[in-house]
Amino acid sequence: MNNYLKVAIVGAVDSGKSTLIGRLLYESGSLHHGAANDVENSCRLLGRDFEFAYLLDSFEEERRDQLTIDTTQVCCKSKNGKEFIFIDVPGHRELIKNMLCGASYADIAVLVMDILKPIEEQTKLHVLILKLLGIKNIILVLNKIDKVNFKESAFVESKKSIDKFFQSIGLEPGYCLAVSAKEGCNLMDKSKETPWYQGISLFKALEKYSGKLPDTHFCFSTQDIYNIDGQKIAVGPIISGRIKKGDTVKVLPSNRKSKIKTIRSFDKNKSKAAVPESVGLILDNMESISRGCIISNSSIPKLATEIKVKIFCLVSLNIGQKVKIKCLNQDVLGQINKINRIWELEARPSSPEMMLENDAYFAEALITTDKPLITEQFKGSNSLGRFILENDKEICAVGIIS
Repeated sequence: MNNYLKVAIVGAVDSGKSTLIGRLLYESGSLHHGAANDVENSCRLLGRDFEFAYLLDSFEEERRDQLTIDTTQVCCKSKNGKEFIFIDVPGHRELIKNMLCGASYADIAVLVMDILKPIEEQTKLHVLILKLLGIKNIILVLNKIDKVNFKESAFVESKKSIDKFFQSIGLEPGYCLAVSAKEGCNLMDKSKETPWYQGISLFKALEKYSGKLPDTHFCFSTQDIYNIDGQKIAVGPIISGRIKKGDTVKVLPSNRKSKIKTIRSFDKNKSKAAVPESVGLILDNMESISRGCIISNSSIPKLATEIKVKIFCLVSLNIGQKVKIKCLNQDVLGQINKINRIWELEARPSSPEMMLENDAYFAEALITTDKPLITEQFKGSNSLGRFILENDKEICAVGIIS
């Protein structure tokens, strides 16, 4: 895998997220052959003008109803060779579980707002989720600048409103851009339609974040074990850091020390590898390595059967509730033993015994697991500090290790 920057595209419904990504794919030449023709034919059958959003919304019901119902991940490359994975997530409150799942894998976020509308509750909810997930690198896109005749005054007023909200929760966007996704204004390059705009294009902003992820200890998540010519190979993504042949590592949960014997990439051997490559590792001792094992060169990852967490939840969770915890490739059963604090978006007090149904809540809780879970305290980007909770195979919460 190449050095992709994972970018969550978030914002309220009808803010233009899918159109934004579709236009970026089109302008950068990242579409697969014939995609634009397929969309043009679909639009003609539906009696509509060409919609860049349809390059993302591949389901027929999405095109009919004009909303995104699932997370979509697409790869995009800039002219300078920078590579990105765009994670397009739904804006509807009813589909917030899809947003939780999509955003939990992101390195940075692009928050898309309709410049014609005041900041919406769904937008606030998305920003709060980003904050909980530790995604502090946020690019704010004030979209549909063409709808206000590219006026600077509309951009300034909208920016004031969103800045006030960001300040109230202790965040600050890295960039605030004046954009028209439909017209391609300030996406790839600066537009002549906004001579007053002093900022940079969206692609330039993304390129500035690419390659600037924190350099931390080596951590590899075992996705599967292959057996090739009688040799076991652990395959999976490098979650953080870098490794080279001959380095000493620790395998969790067995706590067994070993050395890197071979690093494989497709059918070739490598002398070193780094985040976010997916590779195959052969250790000098492959015993007890299976799916879900973590290979690291640090003492930071810990085994735990009791974890303190901060979670964002969408359904009722009671003390004693059984849940499945999914952290990287680990699936562990657990139970909520204690709920210390609950707060809503409006910060109204609530009962610490349970979370009310059909609303979005944040909570601090204590969870015990039936077998050791490999974790790290969350510090902003480490994947072993993030997790998803499932109940009856449905995502019910996303959280971090506190």
